[in-house]
Amino acid sequence: MSTRKLLTNGNAFKRTDNRWGGVVWYMDESGERKRKSFSGTTKAEVNKKMTEYIAAFNESIIESQETKKRLKDSMQNWLEVFKFPSVERTTYDRYECTAKNQIYPYIGDKVVGDVKSADIKKLLNDKMNEGYAYTTVKKVHNILNEYFRYLTQQEYIDRNSMISAPMIKKSNFLAAQDKENLPTSETITIFTSEEIKIFKDQHIFKRQEKISASRRIYSYAEYRFENRRSARTS
Repeated sequence: MSTRKLLTNGNAFKRTDNRWGGVVWYMDESGERKRKSFSGTTKAEVNKKMTEYIAAFNESIIESQETKKRLKDSMQNWLEVFKFPSVERTTYDRYECTAKNQIYPYIGDKVVGDVKSADIKKLLNDKMNEGYAYTTVKKVHNILNEYFRYLTQQEYIDRNSMISAPMIKKSNFLAAQDKENLPTSETITIFTSEEIKIFKDQHIFKRQEKISASRRIYSYAEYRFENRRSARTS
């Protein structure tokens, strides 16, 4: 199947009835040469109609091409063009790492227009069953959610596949992995030796600050006391 494309940029001409006409030639999906005709009372009116038609024609081609791309090509372009300028570099690196390692190997070769909610649900379930952490799978879901929202906003797709593919509830996710969903107050956080040293240094620094402040207050009070005593004896 061929791709639709313009063959001319439009030609305006005066008709025998003193009105103006115009025609834009294009090739349809089957490779057949076709034309779109316009008419108006003035040449400017006809040119305006042809310009608007050509703009809409080109836009439809862009939309059609986007939905025919592989997901990994379309998503990578979205990351580089739209996400990279709007987020911190470390955030972008996490986005790209998640996409390349957790999304592209699974549904990256699928055509954008063919990706359904079932494909996304299967990806999330497979990650859960393979033992990936809840936070990792949630990152996958977040990136897909942003990407498909972009496709919908740009009107590249009619329906957002993510609407029917919500993130798995954390309690169900952990239960499927035979893990207990403990409240935050019951979880244990293990710090590295470097982190412990930082905490100690910060504690010592704050303590020294308090001692210095106390000394400054004491010195000022002593100074005021001496001034008052001097004033009384003079």
